[in-house]
Amino acid sequence: MKTQRLYIQSHCTIRNRSIGVNGRTYWQGDPDASLSDFLKAAYRGLAIDYPKFHKMDGLCKAVFIAAELLARESGPYATDTTLVFSNYSSSHLADERHARDIHAGDEAVASPATFVYTLPNIVLGELSIRHRLHSENVFFIFDSFLPEFLVPYTETLFEGSRVAGALGGWTEVTEGRCDVLLYRIGTSGRIPHTIAGLKKLYNEDNE
Repeated sequence: MKTQRLYIQSHCTIRNRSIGVNGRTYWQGDPDASLSDFLKAAYRGLAIDYPKFHKMDGLCKAVFIAAELLARESGPYATDTTLVFSNYSSSHLADERHARDIHAGDEAVASPATFVYTLPNIVLGELSIRHRLHSENVFFIFDSFLPEFLVPYTETLFEGSRVAGALGGWTEVTEGRCDVLLYRIGTSGRIPHTIAGLKKLYNEDNE
């Protein structure tokens, strides 16, 4: 079977307290702000209205904002948009907070609100709820961004099922670092969805 030609239709990066969409700066935050303060300021500044945002962990907040901006840029997601995400630190931010809560001495209290986010695939669930997706989704843990795996994997999803589009990305978020690249994939566009194309996109936006 001939492989269907796929393209990156739009992309969003969140790095160095800055948010970019399709290679241009979309939101610039205070470079000295904490990650939490930066994400809250971006949420307010971008006029996003989704109260549940405030209950999310840092990983979910960053990815949520990126996905929201891509929807503004390229239109609403089809319900059968598949999600293919990856990172290195899994749900480290929530894990660390949960560990502090349960080892806080005699008055330790494990918060269910924190515990919920001790799995990275909760990000996929939050996006599915927000954008009403009824699709396949997967979250891989890699040492680094790995287009060599992600490109052929995503291609098989388009070949083997009814997929209108895909949302893929690298979503590495820790207390000291936010390195998010989210991109929409479809059958039309300008940037080829290839290993070389994704590497170029990631490295250009990471300079």
